[in-house]
Amino acid sequence: MSSIKITIQPPVIAHRGASYIAPENTLASFRKAKEQGATWVEFDVMLSADNEIVVIHDETLDRTTNGKGLVIDYPYSYLKTLDAGSWFDSAFSNQHIPTLIEVIHLLNELNLSANVEIKAQIGKEELTVKKVLDILDVYWNNKNQVLISSFSLVILNLVRQYSKERALGFLMDEWDDQWEAVCDRLNCITVNVNNGILNPENVALIKKSQRLLLAYTVNDSVRAKELFSWGVDGVFSDVVKLLPAM
Repeated sequence: MSSIKITIQPPVIAHRGASYIAPENTLASFRKAKEQGATWVEFDVMLSADNEIVVIHDETLDRTTNGKGLVIDYPYSYLKTLDAGSWFDSAFSNQHIPTLIEVIHLLNELNLSANVEIKAQIGKEELTVKKVLDILDVYWNNKNQVLISSFSLVILNLVRQYSKERALGFLMDEWDDQWEAVCDRLNCITVNVNNGILNPENVALIKKSQRLLLAYTVNDSVRAKELFSWGVDGVFSDVVKLLPAM
C-alpha cells in the first residue's frame, strides 16, 4: 500500500464543484463548494489543441459552453473565450473554461483538497499525464491533499510510472473482478465506485482491502446515510450542503 494517506472530512467531495448551484467545473463552482462547507472538490482535466491542461468534463464543448465540437480541436486561446456558465444560469455568463493552473491557484487560496480525474484522448495519454504531474509539482500547495483518478488503466499506469508516491484512485463504473489486483499493482489508496452498484457485501469486500471507498454521484441524503452505514468513507455529490456531515 502507498505511504500516502488522505483524509476526507466531512466525507463529502464536491462533484465538479458545487454543481447543483453553479456551472460545473468552473471557478464559481469551486468557490460555491467552499461556501457550502466542502473541504474537497472533484474535477476533470484534459488537453486542448495546444497542449494546455483544461478543466472540463465532456470531450465536446456543446453541453457546458456556447461552443461546438471537440475540446482537443481548439487552442486555449479560443477555448477561454467561450461562455461556460450561461447554459446553467445567465448569472454565470462570465464563467470560462479554466486551466488546471488557474484552478490550482484558486484551490490554494481557498485551502481546498482535490480529486483530479484525468481524461485523455487516445494517443495523448502520456503527454496528458506528464503535463498534469508537472503542473501539480510546480503549483500545488503541499498543505492540501490531492488524489488522482481515472477510468483508464493506461492513465493510471502512466501516473504510477512517473510518480511512485502520488495518491491514486481506481474508478469503477461497473463491477470489475480484477479491481483488487489492479489496486495492489498500482498502489491505489482509494476505490471510487458508482454508488448504484454498491451493496453491503461488496462494500465489505473493498473495505477489507484497507482502502478508502468513495461513492459517486450521491445527491440524496437517505442514500448517503445508507452508504455511510455500510462503511463507505466518502461520497461525491453535487449537493454538498444537503448531505449529512459525519
